[in-house]
Formats: sequence, C-alpha cells, structure tokens
Amino acid sequence: MKKEIILSKQDYDLITSLIKNSPSDFSQYSLKKLSTELRSAKVVDGESLPVDVIRVNSEVEIFDEKEKKSMTFKLVPPSFSNLKENKLSIIAPLGSALIGYRKGDLVEWEVPAGKKVFKIKEVKNS
Repeated sequence: MKKEIILSKQDYDLITSLIKNSPSDFSQYSLKKLSTELRSAKVVDGESLPVDVIRVNSEVEIFDEKEKKSMTFKLVPPSFSNLKENKLSIIAPLGSALIGYRKGDLVEWEVPAGKKVFKIKEVKNS
C-alpha cells in the first residue's frame, strides 16, 4: 500500500517546521511514519500540484473501510484546528496520514483507535 505522496513546497516546509519545532505534538508512530514519507515525497511548486492531491486547506471526504462510514473535514494548520467546525489539524494522526495522497487512494495509518484503512473519496481545493 506504500505510495509516493506529492506535496507542495509550501506544505512540505510547513510540516518539516512543525516536526522540528513541536515534535511532542505528534505521536511517536505518526512522527516516525510522516518523517519517512517526507523523505520520499515528491515536492513540487504549488501550481504544479495535481488538483486532487490533499494539501493544507483541502476539503476531504474519506471512507473508513472497517467502520463503513464517511467523514468530511478540512485539513488545516494546527492553529486553525476546530473539530466542532470539522477542521482537522495536519499534525493530528488522521491529518498527517492523509496529506499528500490523492482522490481514490487507500491510506493505512495508525490512529489512537488502532490501524485504519481509509479510501479518499473526494478532495476539494479552492
């Protein structure tokens, strides 16, 4: 299920900065896995990023394969996170799992409830 993720230079720099400056905000699993993915990520200019790639400020609909339910949220920097408004931080386990993936991808990631598999159903970027 390993797939190369695509990130804009801006998102790559933001995530790298968050990891360097606030590593304690990440679970150890998320920190290790995200760091590995960043090393192998394809980093492109923002205008070269395909329209269906999840990035900061993307609106995303995912389907939990095990629970058989959909979730919709906006992926945001930590300072804008607000679960009541469906705004999920990019450093939350689920947020860090999804960034850089595309519509149609299956993503396996460990979240607080255990290992999950999500299908990315929709990605909207404004």
